[in-house]
Amino acid sequence: MSFFSRFSGWLTWLLTALVLCSAGLYNGFPLVTSDSGTYLDSALRLVVPEDRPITYGLFVRLTSLKFSLWLVIFAQALLLAWLLLRYVQLLVPRLGHNRAVQIGLVALTTWLTGVSWFCSQLMPDIFTAAGVLALGLLLIGLALGRWERVALLLTTLLSALMHSSNLLTFTLVVAGFGVAAGLTGVFRRGVVQFRQWLLVTAVVLSGWLVLPALHAALGGGFAISRASTAFLMARLVESGVMDEFLSRNCDPADQYRLCAYRDKLPNDAIAFMWDGNSPLYQTGGVLANQQEYGQIIRRVLTSPRYYPYLISETIQAGLRQLTHIGHGDGLTPFRENTNPFWKVGEFTHYELKEYMSSMQNRGQLEFKTLNERTYGGQLAALAVLAALLFTGLRRYVAPAAVLAVVVLGLGVVANAFVTGGLANVLDRLQSRVAWVVPFVAMLLLVQYAPLAARQLLARVRASARL
Repeated sequence: MSFFSRFSGWLTWLLTALVLCSAGLYNGFPLVTSDSGTYLDSALRLVVPEDRPITYGLFVRLTSLKFSLWLVIFAQALLLAWLLLRYVQLLVPRLGHNRAVQIGLVALTTWLTGVSWFCSQLMPDIFTAAGVLALGLLLIGLALGRWERVALLLTTLLSALMHSSNLLTFTLVVAGFGVAAGLTGVFRRGVVQFRQWLLVTAVVLSGWLVLPALHAALGGGFAISRASTAFLMARLVESGVMDEFLSRNCDPADQYRLCAYRDKLPNDAIAFMWDGNSPLYQTGGVLANQQEYGQIIRRVLTSPRYYPYLISETIQAGLRQLTHIGHGDGLTPFRENTNPFWKVGEFTHYELKEYMSSMQNRGQLEFKTLNERTYGGQLAALAVLAALLFTGLRRYVAPAAVLAVVVLGLGVVANAFVTGGLANVLDRLQSRVAWVVPFVAMLLLVQYAPLAARQLLARVRASARL
């Protein structure tokens, strides 16, 4: 490879990364949510939070160099740029080495979707999409270099460890892919090597041990999250299952502290988890209720009478989550006397003026136009994929492209049912990964639209001759 070719590749990667963090540049500072302060605190003190992994805190500590929080979102953008450019190169071979068009496709994705708004956040949400994209590259059956496979496996593991929901989401993706590949003969025909799928699956499953081991090493106990029972309880409260349970189990012979609040349960999981007046905090908080909530959850999960409720609620929550792809959720001002304000000031005090003067903290961010594009882009993407995969054009689409759609689609659906079924139905939790659908649809459109046009023109000419 010539020096010029290598230089143009590095420059393309850098420019693509700048495009992906353009929302942060536009805002004037990396974006924050109410949870950002907790992650910054774990980065500062190296203490495992009660309700989330410490992994993103370690990532912030490492990539910021304890110098600037801008370096964190730029590191996220570099990782994502690498993944997206590899998709462009592998799924749109007709472009060759046209660097300008490669950057242009990522820039168009950035304009059409909210990817930059997640890449520019001091939050681990972008790693859900990064992990799904890495899984796709590993599983679509294209030849990858040895070191590239190693990098993708490490990216998958890192992304899985960033958020507890990612572990389950990625596990469902590799499991679903394995079942689909086995039933359709993908393994038998050698389109995807069974050993490669097995290796990827082993890496994903290892996260279930690596994360609690990391927490134990840092004094947080051998657990994915110490707040897992509280989150599950909050979901049972929102679904109404807990009302049914308490109505049957709050007699004097079988008392729980939660029984005293039987008629005061909040209507939604967010209020149960975060409102200081909720039963969770009135009875001592997350750790004080671990044992009782664990007992209640085990009784619910082992009682068939609740299965119809649980199945129904999980299905409808997952389907609802699939439609929640709006942007701006949680990106409100966080000025004085908020956790993000305190932690930004503590982490990089000289950046606090930038933080306070950002568009977010002046209340000047507006997402109506972006959300209109997002919904329109999602519908157009689904139409493009349906036309390419379920019509006569299907025979022209490369197997790798079909598999990429399958893996990314599994990631989007699995994320919806995991977050909707076990946590909350929120725009932020689904829009963080839903943008990969328009991205892959755009790549397939660029690769196969000329072929479709030629086929249509040939049919028109044939009809004219008749």
